[in-house]
Amino acid sequence: MSKIGRRSFIVGAGAVAGASLLSRPAFAAPTDIYYVNGVAVRHYLGDPQNNRPHVIMLHGGAHAGWSWDLYATYFASVGWNCHALDWYNHGLSSPLTTETFIARSIKDLLTEINLVRNQLPNPNKYILMGHSMGGMAVLWASQTLRPKALVLMSPVVPSNVGAAALDVSVDMTQPFPVFPYPVAKQLFYPTMSDAEATPYYNQLQPESPQAVWEATRWTIPVNLSQVIAPTMIAEGSLDTLTSPTVVQPLSTLMNCRYIEWPGIGHCDLMLKPSTWLPVAQDIQTWMENHYTP
Repeated sequence: MSKIGRRSFIVGAGAVAGASLLSRPAFAAPTDIYYVNGVAVRHYLGDPQNNRPHVIMLHGGAHAGWSWDLYATYFASVGWNCHALDWYNHGLSSPLTTETFIARSIKDLLTEINLVRNQLPNPNKYILMGHSMGGMAVLWASQTLRPKALVLMSPVVPSNVGAAALDVSVDMTQPFPVFPYPVAKQLFYPTMSDAEATPYYNQLQPESPQAVWEATRWTIPVNLSQVIAPTMIAEGSLDTLTSPTVVQPLSTLMNCRYIEWPGIGHCDLMLKPSTWLPVAQDIQTWMENHYTP
């Protein structure tokens, strides 16, 4: 297991471009928003002339594609073309009937992934990046798809890990409600100030109880031998939802790179103003050096 302290701030042209992003508002505008079969996709246009894979980004439970804004804006500034999708019944994507929504599994996000992938200039040249439930979604998808690289951010882990269940009560007959602010603050944004966390909390939405059950009981099995893409995992040391004690064993099973960032939690990795950029820069450097041509 390796850990990176906040001092490992990557310097150079990318850092200079990224540093100016620290003052951006919580929700900066993507280059454009497009729709594929009702799936809203925030497109952050990088260098259209480079030959890098496009990056498909999946958010976590109760969130939406806006949670990738800081990362995607930075990645685009150094050349990557990014596509941050909203799951169905989240963000700007089409709603589902309650009956359909409450039965929807994390595994079903393969639908949204394929819709976005198939409209890329090269549907076989892409990187999958996912946070939390979105991390499990891209891991599940990578059993049958062949992304050029796989980035897991504080991922929900498969049943293979053998993690103990989280004590969260789930009513399978209705959408799982947004946590009250004090609970959400502790689980999602533990080291962010109220001023930093509230704009994000106000965007949260109810979640599929099926997905919440899978994410708190770790019920999805994954055939890891079928996941062949170069993979890295980033985790916050203070994460209490997908804790390091749960996530690090997944990296061992996958024999992949694992980076544990000190002093931050589940969504702090992506959203905390003072800490998101070094994490994003580390991921950018890894993608640049490890994706399969």
